[in-house]
Amino acid sequence: MIHPHGRRVAAVASVVVVGALALSACSGSTDGGSADSSADTLTLAMSQDIEGFDPRVQPGYQNWPADAVWDKLVKCDSTAGLEEDIAESWDLLPENKGMTAHLREGVKFSDGTDLTADDIKASYDYMAEPESARAADYASMTVTVVDPLTVTLEWAEPQPLVNTLLCDINITSADYLESGDFLDEPLGSGPYVIDMDKTTVGSEYVYTKNEDHWNADHYTKSNLVVKVLDNESAMVSALKTGQVAGGLVSDQARAEAESSGLEIKDFEGQTVRLLLTDHEGVKYPALGDLRVRQAINMVFDKQAIADSIYLGNAEPTAQTFRKGSDAYIEDLEDPYPFDVDAAKALMTEAGYADGFDIELPSLDGNLDHIMPYVIEQLGAINIRATEKVLSGANAIEDLLSGTYPVVLFELGNLGDSTFQIYVEDSTDGWWNLSDQSDDFVMSRYNQLATAAPEDVPAIEQEINQHIIDEAWQAPLVYKGTHFAYDADQLSIPTDSDIEALAPKLRDFQ
Repeated sequence: MIHPHGRRVAAVASVVVVGALALSACSGSTDGGSADSSADTLTLAMSQDIEGFDPRVQPGYQNWPADAVWDKLVKCDSTAGLEEDIAESWDLLPENKGMTAHLREGVKFSDGTDLTADDIKASYDYMAEPESARAADYASMTVTVVDPLTVTLEWAEPQPLVNTLLCDINITSADYLESGDFLDEPLGSGPYVIDMDKTTVGSEYVYTKNEDHWNADHYTKSNLVVKVLDNESAMVSALKTGQVAGGLVSDQARAEAESSGLEIKDFEGQTVRLLLTDHEGVKYPALGDLRVRQAINMVFDKQAIADSIYLGNAEPTAQTFRKGSDAYIEDLEDPYPFDVDAAKALMTEAGYADGFDIELPSLDGNLDHIMPYVIEQLGAINIRATEKVLSGANAIEDLLSGTYPVVLFELGNLGDSTFQIYVEDSTDGWWNLSDQSDDFVMSRYNQLATAAPEDVPAIEQEINQHIIDEAWQAPLVYKGTHFAYDADQLSIPTDSDIEALAPKLRDFQ
């Protein structure tokens, strides 16, 4: 059964899109201020603000305020493997239908009340409410409280994405949810407690360590400050002057940050690609011909893109999945090497020597660095592309509406490649912009719901190879984000972000 993620579109897509935009933002300058620079305080900078304190409206992208306040039933590592958190052990249900979780004793919320299985149930039930953007994910889930420290979460049907769904929920108090106060101030059992007297919403979030947290020894700083710096210049200045210990910088600012003595942790969580989702040729008949899609793949000099456009902070690729994920194919030779003459021959063979016209959408010009090159190279095979800049509150919805079946984007390559297959290639995936189904992909994706773990990589690599053979996308380069930090104040020995965009709070030491 295909898992229904339709109502998750805006919530998840906006994290990827807004995150990419924030890194290059040049508006809304926020003064860096003066951080508490004591050795016992960790001060971080976010390039975008959070959207409030609702536990079900929290992005994963650089959301250290959420990491600070809330624990989860279980956590996911960078590839969606399960790790303990409130649950110290669990038993997975057959056919990927859920788990029975055994909670650790003595966990308390920051108001001193005990955390029990009733709070787990309330937190998951809250996600399933009709007004939730995630309601479809949890609509068929039944949460059963076995005893105060044992809870069973079970879906009616097998879930290919069971781990991601289990570890994706911020746990708060059932009583607090019922009171409605959680929208004004967050309550959790996490490693830090927010200090609302010192916090200025939209500018600076201040926390003190929860010494009673089950994993308190892991968090070495007694205080946490998270500043919102949505201006690139302000971010770099705050990093260079020591007002913040770490924050994300753009490709253009990376060298400046490094030359000032900051360490750089590079991530590779995005694949720059053209999505060619109209492979049935409904809006653009030419795209229904495999040879045209192959020709599009062959007109781009990927090494030049990596070296010149991304300043050496990228790597050519022939596939969209992240290295090390289950779907990634080792030692894959690029089946569509850069060859404009061969691309022209394919266009002629397909009957499209004269080309055709397409629109390429972008969000407020955030692809200015690469869009001109893409348009120029498509023009070499007489595909006349015109950029359509989308802006305003509905820009993301417009991008994902299906109006534009060909999209150039720096789209995430998820550590959970099962999730990426769903998002991009399944019938209901929101980046399958034309909603065009494929029997091969869907048959293999459905197998993943009940497949043994050892069988998953082979199935996913079959899907990946099929996508490559059918040229549904034109992958260009792997790229990512750059986290600049003061090595005298912190280290980052682990990687926990499934999106590979920024460290999680638990990664800092």
